[in-house]
Amino acid sequence: MLHKDKLIAQVLLTAKKAGLLDITPIVLSDGGNLIIHLSPHPIVARIATVISEENPDKTNKLLDRELRVAWHLHNKGVPVLLPTDLIDAGPHEVDGIWMTFWNYISPTQLQPLTPREAVQLVNMLSVAMKSFSDELPLLGIWDRVCRSAIGLSKNSDSRIKSLLEMFQRVDWQMRMIEPKLMIPAHGDAHARNLFPSPEGWVWMDFEDVSLMPAYWDLASFVSNFALFKGFQEPILRYMLDHTDIVTDPKAFGFALTSRTLMSVIGNLDLALKGHGDLAFATRQLELVEDFLFQVHLIV
Repeated sequence: MLHKDKLIAQVLLTAKKAGLLDITPIVLSDGGNLIIHLSPHPIVARIATVISEENPDKTNKLLDRELRVAWHLHNKGVPVLLPTDLIDAGPHEVDGIWMTFWNYISPTQLQPLTPREAVQLVNMLSVAMKSFSDELPLLGIWDRVCRSAIGLSKNSDSRIKSLLEMFQRVDWQMRMIEPKLMIPAHGDAHARNLFPSPEGWVWMDFEDVSLMPAYWDLASFVSNFALFKGFQEPILRYMLDHTDIVTDPKAFGFALTSRTLMSVIGNLDLALKGHGDLAFATRQLELVEDFLFQVHLIV
């Protein structure tokens, strides 16, 4: 993969060809994606560094679908971060690495979401996803965590070995679900993919849209909160206390279990490869076994 400085130089060259001059690149994030604000223009370059390295051809199709999902959700009234219309949003390819261009929005101080507001935002997203007509990958985001599990399989840490044993059992259950029961999902609808904008909270990051089990987006939103705070976490408590939200506790429990495993395994794999927060991933690893035991008992 290209060094970060070379990637930034290529981004600036692509932007220059589109007529954007006098750019000061500001790196906003450098995890699974390299995200750069092309200051002073209200444009962000989102460079799919990790997945482009794994499969460049697939990444092109994935990012093209991500752009279309964003516009679909916008047209359905879901608050989303949109691709830029100041230049061609892409996807653009630079030496095998794919990127797209999005609107830049300055982060705004907003009141934290109440549990009711959070659930409403997730449900609005999930309902709109059901009418997205393009073909979606079955278990698309889950296949990614399967690759992460393979990447961790040679690690000698006993906690990681125990984690992978839990994952193998859940993976078998996941693949036993009939495809017709899978539903369109954002795929990675956690709270960090809700951005505080001047217009309110907006969804972003649609590269992982997939056909997933019931409650996947709700579980995605609450899993990390609950992993760190337990079953008294307010949003999880709200979900479980309202039978009109969680009508099938067993299915919700499976989604919460599998989504938690996906988060821990994916974050560990990225962090150990130098693309993530190792301290955060290690803390997740320390908490996950007891939390999933509690899920099994309570849900």
